Amino acid sequence: MELETGYYRDCLKSYMTIRCPEGAKESDYRFRMASANHIDGILPCSLRMIDDSIYLYYEITARQKLSHMYADRMLDASDLQRILSELASAGKELSAYLLDAADLILDADKVYYDFSENRYYFTFCPGLSETAGAGGNRGLYVFLAERIDAGDREAASAAFQLDAMSEMPEFVFTEKILKELFGDRMQLPEDPPPGEESVPLEEGRDWSSGFYSAGAMEDAFMTPSEPSEKEKEGPGGGEVPAKRTLSVKYLLPAGLLLAAGILAAAGRFLDLPVRTLRLFTAGALAAGAAALLLLVLVLAERIKGIRRGKKDKAPEKEEPEMSLLPPGEFDLWQKEGGNDTGPVQTVFVPGISEKEALRLYGNGSARGRTIELDALPHTVGTSPDFADILIDDRSVSRMHARISEDRSGNPLLTDLNSTNGTWINGIRLQPEESVPVGKGDVIRFGEAEFCCR
Repeated sequence: MELETGYYRDCLKSYMTIRCPEGAKESDYRFRMASANHIDGILPCSLRMIDDSIYLYYEITARQKLSHMYADRMLDASDLQRILSELASAGKELSAYLLDAADLILDADKVYYDFSENRYYFTFCPGLSETAGAGGNRGLYVFLAERIDAGDREAASAAFQLDAMSEMPEFVFTEKILKELFGDRMQLPEDPPPGEESVPLEEGRDWSSGFYSAGAMEDAFMTPSEPSEKEKEGPGGGEVPAKRTLSVKYLLPAGLLLAAGILAAAGRFLDLPVRTLRLFTAGALAAGAAALLLLVLVLAERIKGIRRGKKDKAPEKEEPEMSLLPPGEFDLWQKEGGNDTGPVQTVFVPGISEKEALRLYGNGSARGRTIELDALPHTVGTSPDFADILIDDRSVSRMHARISEDRSGNPLLTDLNSTNGTWINGIRLQPEESVPVGKGDVIRFGEAEFCCR
């Protein structure tokens, strides 16, 4: 069942608004119970009458939709268990207030995650089960089945079983069903300590660059033999040589050479019998020969590896020089016998128009940062788990905004219920509001400003 949903922000808080089904009465005790009590795991709400219709205002400040969190990533077993466990707990809490868990809106757009509390919140709408009908309130289960990691067989099996079970009339998810799906295999992640930031900043690290893609986070997971970015930076900001570790391949020949030297020195300076002297000499020659042979083999393998790496590495294409010609024209060059004959007459080719690639260039404190708009969608934020464009700025939320494409392939900017707002040309977007982005637009994520060119 489709509910009329909107979003609203006042000077302090953000809200999701839902118009209650026809026939709902303000005097219904369920509305009073839901709005007057803080029910664990349920979005706080308030009741408002607008044009003889009942609207519920759910506070969603600094919370993120489940659909946004897993728009570009898959669910694993622990993610699925966490969501379903908290769903069962929320239903149990509702029963303590004489409310029916069947009135939970099971839609991925109505399930919110609070990063500061590290928990999910669900949306309760009194009377929903009376109007939704059989199978009309199962969008969450469909979403989980679609976003589950197919490689995780246990999680995939549980998600598809749940999707099939939700088609039954009057199906309500409970802790009993949770145990049937996972049994004793429940492994939920531990909650972080209260007040812990999801993306703590490293002390002593230079965050002046502040902006990087998720792929650039690989330096945090380097092997011990690889230097980190901080180790590469010298006291004066210059680059210091990377540390090199000696391989066993080189230590073995060196050890044999050392042994040969010791045997040769012993035979030279010690007063030994002739037989023993001959054995020492033979041993020194054998060790020296073995060391040289191993050294040759190691060097040959090294050279072979270098050649293989050069062969596998794709040659980089040279960027063409910028042309000052008007759009639609280009210089045509001819080669005869390997020699340039120079440019010939400029040729105009009608009907050829390549879509111009737009970028966001940082201004002010964000100067030097660039966001490419040619491989959308992108999620902008500070959380490396849920954002692929990371901006280190205290005014930017963990999941701040999303840049996608409209039907024509043009960039589309959406605010993801950010704390300090997403702005375009000085106008703040409402939560979940989407606007087109074009050349010359000035965009702000909190206090991080960018210009589209």
